[in-house]
Amino acid sequence: MSWYKVYLNYDQDALAMYANIGLIRRARKDIEANKITLIEQQHEAMTFAVDGQNVTLSSQGIHNASCDCPAHGHCKHIIGAVLWLQANTDRLALESQSAIDVISNDQQPSQQVRATVDVISEILSLDVKKLLKNFGKADIRLAYQLVFDWQEQNSISIQQQDGQLRFSIAESSTPIIYMAGAGFNGMISELPAKQKKAVHLALIAYLFQQHQQAWAWPEDLANTQNDIGRLSSDEMALLEQIESYIHALIHHGLFHVTHSQAKQIQLLNMSARSQGLPRLAAMLRHLCKLVELMADRHFSVDEQDILLFLAQLSGYINMLLNHQGQQLSVLRGQLKRNYQTEKQTLDLLPLGGNWWQSRTGSLGATFYFWDKKQQQYYETTIARTNRSESNFNQHSIWDTASLWQMMPSALMTHAFTLDHPRLSVEGKLASSGSKVTLQKTSWQHQDYEQFKAKVGFNNWSELSHYLQKNTVDNTLLNEVIFIHITNFEQPKFDEVAQSLIWCVEDNQQNQLLLRIFWYGQQQKRLDLLHIFLKAGNRPLTVLVKCIRNDNCLDLEPFALLYKPSLDGDINTFSLDFNNIEQVQKDKSILSKLLARFKLSAASNTKFKPTHYMQNTLSTMIIQPLLNLLQSLTCSGRLELATYHKSRLIQLKNDCNTLGLTTLSEVLDKIGQNQQVNIDHILQAVYLCNLISRSHYELPIKLNV
Repeated sequence: MSWYKVYLNYDQDALAMYANIGLIRRARKDIEANKITLIEQQHEAMTFAVDGQNVTLSSQGIHNASCDCPAHGHCKHIIGAVLWLQANTDRLALESQSAIDVISNDQQPSQQVRATVDVISEILSLDVKKLLKNFGKADIRLAYQLVFDWQEQNSISIQQQDGQLRFSIAESSTPIIYMAGAGFNGMISELPAKQKKAVHLALIAYLFQQHQQAWAWPEDLANTQNDIGRLSSDEMALLEQIESYIHALIHHGLFHVTHSQAKQIQLLNMSARSQGLPRLAAMLRHLCKLVELMADRHFSVDEQDILLFLAQLSGYINMLLNHQGQQLSVLRGQLKRNYQTEKQTLDLLPLGGNWWQSRTGSLGATFYFWDKKQQQYYETTIARTNRSESNFNQHSIWDTASLWQMMPSALMTHAFTLDHPRLSVEGKLASSGSKVTLQKTSWQHQDYEQFKAKVGFNNWSELSHYLQKNTVDNTLLNEVIFIHITNFEQPKFDEVAQSLIWCVEDNQQNQLLLRIFWYGQQQKRLDLLHIFLKAGNRPLTVLVKCIRNDNCLDLEPFALLYKPSLDGDINTFSLDFNNIEQVQKDKSILSKLLARFKLSAASNTKFKPTHYMQNTLSTMIIQPLLNLLQSLTCSGRLELATYHKSRLIQLKNDCNTLGLTTLSEVLDKIGQNQQVNIDHILQAVYLCNLISRSHYELPIKLNV
C-alpha cells in the first residue's frame, strides 16, 4: 500500500479537530463541484489543484500539508484534498504499482488498512531520547506532573479504532488522537497551543509506563527548579501567559465563559505546580471551578465573583514578579507538606471534627486535638481531591476511616497517647505513620481550665479586636477559633438569610451571633445543634470557622465541648459527625424533641433580624464601583458610555472626600479613554476588595 494510507485514518472527528466542521462542509462542496484535481503523484507527496489553489499532501501526515492560499494553518483546500484522496483510494491503489496488499473487490480498502494497523506498537517504537530532545525543561516538568497525577487518579481512558489511538483526559473536553503513520507531531487535539506539546508528551509517556516499557525522564528533572528565591525564565513566561489569559477572559466577556476556558485554566494550574508555584496552582484551581460554575449558570456564582478573584490573582502575580529572596520563597507556597517523625509522645484530648468541601472540588475532614503537656492544639486532615472516591463522605470517615490505625469516632471520645507523631513545619500532624494508645478517661475539669486559659476568647470585645486585625488576608479563614461562652439563648431561624442564629454571651453579657446557613451539607449541623441544646446539654466552648458573606464576617460553629448536666463530665460533640441518637439515649424523649423542633421551626422561633450599623464606605463607594466595573466586563465591550463616565466622576469625588486617593487615581485612569484598560479595571477591583476586607461588619453586640 502506498504512503498515502496515513490519510485514511483521518475520520470526520479528527478532521473537525484539525480544522472545523464548517471547513469540512465547504470542502465537500468543492468535491461535488469537481473543483479538485490530482496534478502529480510523487514518491512521498501528492500535488492537487483545489479551487484555484495548489495543495501538497506529505507522507508525514496532515500537519505537514501545505497550500498556497493566504489562510494560516488549516484551510478548506487541504481538507478537500484529503477527502478527495479518501474517496479515490480504490482507483489510486489499482493504478499504483507500489501497493503491497491486493484489495479484494468486496472490501473497502480503507477499512482493511485501518484494521491491520497496530497503533500502540507504533507508539511504543518511538525513540524516547530523540523525542525528549525536542522539549524544553518547562514542558518536560509539566508532562512529568501530568503523568504522576494520571497514575494517582487512574483517570485516563484509551481507545484504539480505525488507525487511531484516542486518549480521553480530564484536561480536555475532546479526545486527543494519535494517527497511525503520522508520528508524534501528527497528534491532534483542541488543547491550547502552549500546553499542547507537553500534554501530548505526557500521554506517550503514560502509555509507555502502562505497557511496562522503558521511559527515561531526564536525571535532573527534580532539580530543574532554579533558586526558589528568584523566578526562572520559564516561571516568568508562565506568569506572563496567565496575565494574558486573564485579559483574554475579560475581553471575551465574563458572562460568556465556557467549559473549554476552564480546561485551559486547569492546564495552567498543572504548569504552575510543575514549576514550583503551588500557591499559584491553588488559585488557578479555584478560578477553574468558578469558571465552570459560571459556565453552568450556577446560582452560587456571578460575574462579580470571577472579577474579584481575577483581580486577586493579578495582584498575586505582581507580588511574585516584584519580590525576591525569602519573601518570594514564602509567596510561592508549599508544594507538599513534609513531615518529620518525632521521638517523643503526645498526650492528646479530642476537641472536635470539621467536614469541609472547597470550591475546587476537594473535600475532607479536619480533626482537632489538645496537647495538655505542651498546652497547644494540633490538627490533622484526611482529604481527597475532585471527588476521586465516591464512597468518601462524612459517614465513611467517622466510622471506617483509619486515623493512626483507629476510627475517628473512637478518638473523639477518649484521651489517648500518640507514639512517634509525624509533624510538619507548621505543626500539623500527619494522619498516618503513628500509633495510638487509648486512655480510659477523657477531659478532666483541670485539663479544661488550663485549655480555657491558654487559647480562645471569653470576652467578645477582645474577639472583635482580633477579627478586625486579621481580616485583610485569608489566614483567618483557615483558622479554628475557640469561643468560651457563659450563657446562651435557644437558636432561632432567620428566614431572610436562610440560616440558624445562635446567640451566645460572654462574661460581660456581650452578645455574639453564631450562624449556620441552611444549605446542603450544613443541614445536619443545623438539625443537630437545635436538638442538642433542646436536650438540656450545657455548652462550654464552641469551635467556629470564619466565613465571608458580602460585607459581613460570620462565625459558623462545627463542634462543641459540653457537659450533659451541671455536674457531668466534659465531652466533645461534632455537628458534622455525631448522630442525633448520641444526643439523647432515651428514644421517647428524642422523638418528642424532634416533634418540638419541627413545630418551633415553623412558628415560634423565627429570628427577628438585627440591624447593624451600615458600612457607609461599602454602601457609598465599594459596591457601586464594583457593580459598574462588572457591567463593563460582562459583555467584553470595554467602552465607557455617558452614564459610566458621570458615575465614575461622582465616585472619584467621593473617594477624594474620604481620603481614598489611591483608588481615586485609578478611577481617573479608567475615565481618561473611551476604551478602558483592563489593568486599570483589575487595579480598581483589587483596591475595592482590599478596602472592603478591612471594613467587615461583625456579628457582635457590645454593651457600651
